[in-house]
Amino acid sequence: MVLFGALVNGIEAALGGVLGVVLRRWIKKDMGDFLIAGQGLCVVLIAIQGMQGGSAVIVTLSMALGSTFGFLLDIDGWFRRVGDAVQARLDKDFKGNESLGVFSRGFVPASILVCTGSMAIMGSLQSGIQLDHATLLSKGLLDFVICMVMASTLGIGVAFSGVAVFVYEGLLTLLAANISPLLSAAVIENMAVTGSLLLLAIGLDLMGVIHIKVANMIPAAFMPVLIVPLFSLLGI
Repeated sequence: MVLFGALVNGIEAALGGVLGVVLRRWIKKDMGDFLIAGQGLCVVLIAIQGMQGGSAVIVTLSMALGSTFGFLLDIDGWFRRVGDAVQARLDKDFKGNESLGVFSRGFVPASILVCTGSMAIMGSLQSGIQLDHATLLSKGLLDFVICMVMASTLGIGVAFSGVAVFVYEGLLTLLAANISPLLSAAVIENMAVTGSLLLLAIGLDLMGVIHIKVANMIPAAFMPVLIVPLFSLLGI
């Protein structure tokens, strides 16, 4: 089932939100931070497992070119600005409506957090192209913890971010699945290795080891689509 990873991720985010509301008295931020760091270790494991095969030259060139494009485009900044704009608009629209206002204060930031990360994009690509759901399943556990901690203070609106993340990742997964027949085995292999390298950065960031705007590196995962055919044409 191509949407399995997105579906489980959505369910886990929703369950985390519900549990956070139920157990809000006992949930502390430091416990959430500790659990998130543990999930960072799991992301590192998935990344290492995905770094099999591929060409070191193609991956290195993909990282260099893709990161340059991402830095110049400031993808991380776009994510943040979109999130801020959505939050500001809903705050304005729901002003004076207490129930909707309370709901949006949980739903909007939680949805932005679970949808706009690099892990959502890379996991959806892996699910769609390789039918490998490991990244989204791991992200689901991470979102479970995040939503549980957020819901303990922001309320039940956080739980509905599970719907948002399922729709978002589901659409990305279906898009990836539809383009995968057009990609050669070499392209898919190098995309997988480059994507796993980005996941390694995400895992280390979750553990607090490094702090990198991984979103700005996302274009690197798509560079093999151009580089592999070019190398083939040049006989490299």
